[in-house]
Amino acid sequence: MKKAILLFYLLSAILPGMYTQLQEGNEVMGKITVSNCQNTNVKGVGYNKDGTEIMHSDDPMAQPDRNVIVSMHPLDFEPTLTLTDDAYISQSQQTFIPNVLPVVVGSKVHFLNEDEFFHNVQSYTPKARFSIGRRAPGISYSVKIKKTGIVDLTCDIHAHMNAKILSFDTPYFCRLNEDGSYSLKDLPDGKYRLEVFHPFCNKIIDEVEISGGKIFEFNYHLSGKA
Repeated sequence: MKKAILLFYLLSAILPGMYTQLQEGNEVMGKITVSNCQNTNVKGVGYNKDGTEIMHSDDPMAQPDRNVIVSMHPLDFEPTLTLTDDAYISQSQQTFIPNVLPVVVGSKVHFLNEDEFFHNVQSYTPKARFSIGRRAPGISYSVKIKKTGIVDLTCDIHAHMNAKILSFDTPYFCRLNEDGSYSLKDLPDGKYRLEVFHPFCNKIIDEVEISGGKIFEFNYHLSGKA
């Protein structure tokens, strides 16, 4: 009898927690359409400071619409942050690939020169200023990103090169798929600020609430900056 009572109290304590965990497996998905977002990257002609002819990569990850990032920022709880693994930006054909890299704040970003000539990576972003110096082909260098927000990247040798790091205080973010769809899974119940970032569009900010371990669909349209 005592064992049965003890088992009852144990189950009473455990099951509510199990139920809460089961209810926290929400998914947010949808589709993002884009129009009138003019690419303001300068694609110069002629030659760079080092004498190399100006180049541009056709890699899909250099295209603006493959650099749309959707992020979910909890408003009523503090998320557990895990540093982003394998956060790489390569320099290929005088292009940063990907053009936008999302990471959790505090993560290390690795820069790899895949061209056959020297590159530099530098940032003049306040509280995130750095310069890795001129790096030879095949050389990788890492920088810890200590601030949240946008970190703008350039190369002092090839003035047309630029990219962005999005440093988040949330682990819930993803890149838009090629077909314009996105999906974020295993989101806890709660209220969130949902953000959609495109390098050349107006940023979308929405407030949403999710609960009950369900699938929630949020579709948005990005348009050009005024």
